[in-house]
Amino acid sequence: MSQINQLEEVKAKVISIHVPKTAGTTFKQVLKQIYYPEEIFFDYPHKGGLRNKMLTNPNPVIKVIHGHFSSNKYDYKFPEFRKIIWLRDPIKRLISLYFFWKTWQILVESDEQNLSPVKESNLTFIEFAEKPEMQNVIKSKFVQEQKLTEFDFVGIQEFFPEDLHELKLILNWPDYKLETQNTNPYPEYKSLLEEVLSNQKIVNKISAINQEDIELYREALSLRENRRKTSKIQYYTQENLENLSFGKQQISQKTTKINPLLTWGSIDRAVIQNQVLYLSGWVASLDAGMVEGFKVFIGNQVFSFFEQTLNIPSPDVEKNHPSLDSASHARFRLKILLNQQQINQLKHSLIALTPQFKRGEGIILLKALVPLLLLPEEKDIKITEVDGSGQFIRTSFKLLGDLIQRLGVQPTDHILDVGCNIGTVAYALVHYLHPSGRYEGFDMVKNSIYWLQKEITIRKPNFNFNWHNIHHPLYNPTGTISAINFTFPYPDESFNCVCIPHLLTHLQSLEVIHYLDEIYRVLKPGGRCLLICFLINSESEQLIAKGKSSQQLIYETEDGFTKDINLPEKGIGFRENLLLQWINERGFSVLEKSYGSWCGRTSSFKEDLLVVKSLPLNQRL
Repeated sequence: MSQINQLEEVKAKVISIHVPKTAGTTFKQVLKQIYYPEEIFFDYPHKGGLRNKMLTNPNPVIKVIHGHFSSNKYDYKFPEFRKIIWLRDPIKRLISLYFFWKTWQILVESDEQNLSPVKESNLTFIEFAEKPEMQNVIKSKFVQEQKLTEFDFVGIQEFFPEDLHELKLILNWPDYKLETQNTNPYPEYKSLLEEVLSNQKIVNKISAINQEDIELYREALSLRENRRKTSKIQYYTQENLENLSFGKQQISQKTTKINPLLTWGSIDRAVIQNQVLYLSGWVASLDAGMVEGFKVFIGNQVFSFFEQTLNIPSPDVEKNHPSLDSASHARFRLKILLNQQQINQLKHSLIALTPQFKRGEGIILLKALVPLLLLPEEKDIKITEVDGSGQFIRTSFKLLGDLIQRLGVQPTDHILDVGCNIGTVAYALVHYLHPSGRYEGFDMVKNSIYWLQKEITIRKPNFNFNWHNIHHPLYNPTGTISAINFTFPYPDESFNCVCIPHLLTHLQSLEVIHYLDEIYRVLKPGGRCLLICFLINSESEQLIAKGKSSQQLIYETEDGFTKDINLPEKGIGFRENLLLQWINERGFSVLEKSYGSWCGRTSSFKEDLLVVKSLPLNQRL
């Protein structure tokens, strides 16, 4: 029996009622880790035609129904499913709902004209709470006539990690990673929460008009207490949860993902007007269908609440990328409400959008709201084989995305850039690396280093650039230091990450082997390295022979192939199995190998890409 079939047999069938602002979105992300996409049916009837409306007939594939619906909706057709609901203190839930409702109204109104004098977003919390449709929502719209004892599990949002761990053991779920969703980072929310809860008169008034929801919550707390007394499950405090393999709070702003889905896209516009950040761009996949949403990070903040318009017609994208899946509807628009403090803090911050598809995450899209640096001169940019400033910016942010998404680079890491040229990596990295992080770059072209020191180090003292007079027939023919005798001027195990975004395609085999030795020496155990290269294998050789390649690597030299027999360093590729052998012999394991478009393949990056990990000495071959 296959592993998948074994997993399917033990998976519990679940109906999950998502009451707004009770951790339902976070719970949804956990469900998506435990069950396959085709096993989950999302029932959000009020969110438009793109969402499902009702599962009318039993489907043997479906094991989870999750969404905003009444608790008895599926009882008749799916009696064998185990029913779950999460509840929260009704007053705190209402405060949270109010702030998100108010934020949503502002976003909606930001595009409207000729509004009535009194906008919905101007309602006070009390006025919002007094709206009939906001009173006793949990009882009237979700629980209705059912009793909480009829549910298989009633979780409490305030004890979410503990109750989720209990549910995991009850349903025999595998481990998961817990990431916060729809958290409320805005200072106004926290101040409103404190203001309301400290005013007993307001608390009494809200409690009186939500008495049914208050009684439900009290009953849920009582059920939880009885469950804990009678259960044999070992319970954990929040402190203990942080030490569990599935926890460590595992609530992080981003999750490292090796080898994301093959996607193309960009953030074309980022502008702030009237405290609303407008983002627009496009994203399309090779074969994963339409984008379903985004994870949004700006600076150090995660934004889970925003207005998004997806799958907008995009004839321009379809014209330029006709082979992409859903290229005809690839454009998107996002609107995010910011307060003045956030605007001031995030002015030079990095905007990161991670597109979400049914099959997983796409390649991260990055943009600086207001760039920190001036661009190099066009004549210097051309030295890096990049066509103009626009492509330089795209290449820089694409490399940063690879470091973040494929290598898991953190803002506090120490990073070495081997062959930093005109600052292709550094230009984008200045928007991500914290002052406690460190960047070191070196190159053999003196003028490039001088410009980088003048333009970047003076603004970011933790970015250091050094010139070394290394001989190279193309870039520094008068250099006095042989590359195979050059020792990287850094102590052992001093970097979390090393990247070679350009140089490896211009080095001979002995130089590559020596550089791999030096990289292993300066990397910390477990550190990662990004290698950009040309890999020669049967497929790339066939494409080159057919004239499909932009790099005619047809002349054999030493252990590689070059496009210029008289000056091999113009462009060198190595046989894939030989380069991987050198990498393994030097103490690395290969975490990812992705092929580029240079030889005529379909790929979202040009050269081939390797992500390798430094192994401890006792694990080396």
